[in-house]
Amino acid sequence: MASNEAKKDKKNSDLLPRVIVAVVGIPVLLSAAFLGPNWVLWLCVLLTATIGAWACLRMTLQRDFRLDGVVGVLSVSLMLSALYWLDTPLAIAGTLFGVTVAIFGATLVSLRNVEESARRLGAVFSGLVYITVMFGGYTYLIKATPRGAVAEFQAGWFLFPMFVVWAGDTGAYFVGRAFGKRKLAPRVSPGKSWEGAIGGLAASVLGAFVASWILPLPAIPAWLVVTMAVPAAVLGQMGDLCESLIKRATGFKDSSKILYGHGGMLDRVDALMFASPWILIARELWLPL
Repeated sequence: MASNEAKKDKKNSDLLPRVIVAVVGIPVLLSAAFLGPNWVLWLCVLLTATIGAWACLRMTLQRDFRLDGVVGVLSVSLMLSALYWLDTPLAIAGTLFGVTVAIFGATLVSLRNVEESARRLGAVFSGLVYITVMFGGYTYLIKATPRGAVAEFQAGWFLFPMFVVWAGDTGAYFVGRAFGKRKLAPRVSPGKSWEGAIGGLAASVLGAFVASWILPLPAIPAWLVVTMAVPAAVLGQMGDLCESLIKRATGFKDSSKILYGHGGMLDRVDALMFASPWILIARELWLPL
């Protein structure tokens, strides 16, 4: 009984910080999306990715941050900068070559015993791939290109994945609480249910239609809205589970304390990371010029 009361008090104590983060964060995102130049959106993605890389390596390296971990975080920033500013195969390949050499070099310099080197290299390189590939999708989604991410549509493409994912999170939470009985992935995230997942999927589709109606976006056919939203919703839920898997495997409850009450930056954007590359692919394949 005392344990339940303690959990209830903990949830209540976290409510105010969560509200404060939302009240401050949402206007900042909207201002950046609608008023800022395109590179400001990239800066938002870059900052989020860099914090996410730090959180990921903090877990996989068990807080044992050395030069290899620092270089791993900086490598994510360099790769996303190359994707946005340089955007040529040679420049991206050259940057990847450089960060690979730097990570191996940093591991050699900071090594304490040979037996741990494979584990640390695996942690740093997997974090680099995980964060760079997923945030790379968001980088290209909001980048100014002839395919619709120019200034008049940048706010729309920046916010569209958030509408899809966060509507899905809300739907999954309320449907799961009301009707959830069958566990979705009990060994990874015991609180998630199949009923909540289905409710989240439906809410994501609704969120996508609302976004297509109210955000500055090119005309998106209804079939394409659904085509974007359904896989993005499934991928978003998968991203949430994958980040939970990392936390459970490494013994962490939250990825960090940066967003107090929200479980950390990576906990807030794990679904966006998986959903946004699909939205980019669908846009580039099927949205008319």
